[in-house]
Amino acid sequence: MISTHNLLNQLGLPVLSARNTAMIEAVTSLPAIVVADLFGIQPSTAQRWANYAKDDWSVYPAARLT
Repeated sequence: MISTHNLLNQLGLPVLSARNTAMIEAVTSLPAIVVADLFGIQPSTAQRWANYAKDDWSVYPAARLT
């Protein structure tokens, strides 16, 4: 059976580019720990994506308290 990834590639759809774009969009919209949970990835991986996207959520906990 052919995987969805392979099928989309055969149809000429840029699967890796789409995944990367989705990840960057997610980490710029949500804290890395939330993205990690949503995507099923390690928090450190989500944080690396956030660092790559140049988005810093370190002030998020303090902002929630006010």
